[in-house]
This record gives sequence, structure tokens and C-alpha cells, in this order.
Amino acid sequence: MSEKTIEQRAEEQVQEIMFAIVSLLNQYGIGDIRAGAVMRLMGTPEEEAKLFDDKKLVINKAGFLDLREADEIPGEHNPDDINTGTTLH
Repeated sequence: MSEKTIEQRAEEQVQEIMFAIVSLLNQYGIGDIRAGAVMRLMGTPEEEAKLFDDKKLVINKAGFLDLREADEIPGEHNPDDINTGTTLH
């Protein structure tokens, strides 16, 4: 069995942190979790995080973190109606 590279370990750690953030927010009833907002919390530059503002992070039934288009989740808000001036941090 081959050993994981530094990049693979780092990617897994980032995914674990993102999962923890989404789980915590879900525990407090917050289900509208934009991927771009979580990326900003983790220090991602604005230009890159902005590319993910139309995507949501959700925990699927198998317990894994999924990245979905905002309009892919039935009954969710229209991304055009979201106040982009709101800051989570």
C-alpha cells in the first residue's frame, strides 16, 4: 500500500474541517451553507471563493460532504435573492 502524499493528506484535512463547519451549522438549524462562505472562513482568497458562491455544501445521506448547485436542492432560496453583503466571520 502506498503512502499518501502531503497534498492528499492536506486535502483530506481540509475536507474534514469543511465537514465540521457544515455539521456545526446544521446543528444550529442553518442549512443554507454556501461553499464560497466556508472557503472565506478558511482563508481562501476572495477571487477564488466568489466562484463558489452559487454552490452549497450539504451532508448527504451516506454522511459525506457534497458540493451542489444552489438551484439543485428543491425548496431552497433563489441565489439572486440572497443578500451578498452578509458576512459570516
